[in-house]
Amino acid sequence: MKSNRKTFGIIIIGNEILSGKTLDTNSHLICTELNNVGMVCKEIVTIPDVEKIISEKVNFFRQKFDFVFTTGGIGPTHDDKTSKAISSAFNDSLILNKEAKKRLEKHYSDDVLTNARLKMAFVPSKARLIDNPVSIAPGFYIENVFVFPGVPKILEVMLKDVLKRFKKNQKKFIKKIITTTLSEGIIGEYLADVQEKYNDLEIGSYPYFKKNSFGVSLVITGESNKRIKEACELLITYLDKNKGNPRLF
Repeated sequence: MKSNRKTFGIIIIGNEILSGKTLDTNSHLICTELNNVGMVCKEIVTIPDVEKIISEKVNFFRQKFDFVFTTGGIGPTHDDKTSKAISSAFNDSLILNKEAKKRLEKHYSDDVLTNARLKMAFVPSKARLIDNPVSIAPGFYIENVFVFPGVPKILEVMLKDVLKRFKKNQKKFIKKIITTTLSEGIIGEYLADVQEKYNDLEIGSYPYFKKNSFGVSLVITGESNKRIKEACELLITYLDKNKGNPRLF
């Protein structure tokens, strides 16, 4: 689908993801929320907690896409290396952020602000903080790179605040769904023809199984109501002619 929309890439950081110990749900959340405001995810990668690899991947992504989102590796333990890696990627220095320290001191006022906890207040000098109302330790962003923690519940809350800046400048996608009882093997060739004719749209085909019945959902996405309506009419006519019981949503 041809578009001038803003693009983004996601970098999931953590040995626990690569080993299968932890399931990545963060990329799904980020993709869903940003797609809903009209942005396009172009690539998702999962990499280990290795500073050099993180730094190189961030540099590659930030030049390739309009925005980059990283998750993981900004906690208090020895294997949390993302902040330092981001600093290296921007040829910046990692410093103790006064505001981040102040927030942590207040949060741990009835406990001990250990050096491990204080580590979470160190960010690149050029970075700006992303509020964390759950566990207080902030994320940060520097230029077009947004750095989040890996804990899904914390990421979810922090992402809501960041989304506000994108909602203002993006136009939501228009989307229609057509279901049919015909299989992809039957409709695949015709779908390809329609997609070629309407190359400004994205036509996705997704088989489903529910209540002992089989079917395919066709998701038509684009920016023009007129073009989407035309494509839907073609598809419905074809499916109806071939006894595919089409339904439009």
